Amino acid sequence: MTTRRRAGLVPVTLAVVALAVAVLGRAPGAGAGVAARAATVTAATPATPAPARTKEAATRVPAGDAAGKAAVPQRIVSLAPAVTETLFALGVGERVVAVSDFCDYPAAARRLPSVGSFLSPSVEAVLGLEPDLVIGNESPGNRPAVETLRRAGLRVAIVRPRRLADVPKATRRIARLVGEPEAGERLVARMERDMEAVRARLAGAPRRRTLMVVGREPLVAVGHGSFLGELLDEAGAENVAPADGLWPRLGIESVIAADPEVVIDSSMGSEEGRGGSAFWERLGSVAAVRAGRVHPFRSYRVLRPGPRLPGAFADLARLIHPERWP
Repeated sequence: MTTRRRAGLVPVTLAVVALAVAVLGRAPGAGAGVAARAATVTAATPATPAPARTKEAATRVPAGDAAGKAAVPQRIVSLAPAVTETLFALGVGERVVAVSDFCDYPAAARRLPSVGSFLSPSVEAVLGLEPDLVIGNESPGNRPAVETLRRAGLRVAIVRPRRLADVPKATRRIARLVGEPEAGERLVARMERDMEAVRARLAGAPRRRTLMVVGREPLVAVGHGSFLGELLDEAGAENVAPADGLWPRLGIESVIAADPEVVIDSSMGSEEGRGGSAFWERLGSVAAVRAGRVHPFRSYRVLRPGPRLPGAFADLARLIHPERWP
């Protein structure tokens, strides 16, 4: 098994790329160029040879979503944080035998062995656990490992929550895969109820010019078509990021021209907690800086399209419209 890494120590460019790949299957800013580089790194890493198929492996359930036809899985490997959180929220955490590096919630998930990152899981580690179900998020980096696991006879399911509307679908599919469709419906209903409670608080609130960034070197903003961009819109923000691109790069001049009333700084990795105040203080003409409304926001749950999404939504909404939470 690989040693679990702390997410806060990851260099910022990797953190931003990992965010985009995990949530959207694309890389920020440079789009296909960054994704291609990620694929090159994956290709350059020696692949772990899959063990020869045994008689037992040959009888395993084929890959795909065959929930309802296959036996209820008892040994599950999760390849993504949002998947892990969903499995525990469905009440099947005791069936999870391994997770990925950044699966840190709930606390019980941190005690499980890791099979590597969601970008490049270890085929050897997964096979050694003899799972009857592997679930991951869509990612160009994990595709070779996923295909190798399928060829070895493992049942592998990939969920694709690229947009807010995809989260209930992904939740229901995971629930079906683990034989808990009723629990899935209850979880989706609870999430939708909690999301609606936040929307009710925001009813009638004016749109507030908001800039959310996920990196300062370079300055990378949350674009309109991204998962986080949708959350910002739901949270009552007028996203001032350029309309062209999911993760547009900005110059200081464009920030000054946009004059956001709220800045949400989610810079992570090597930039986390390093010089954030000084960076924004030099932009004294920006409304958010003048009003003291530059907010560091280090919430990893906002990056995970899973059961804690309503809480992340409320966190963002409070930063944009604190008057609605007196």
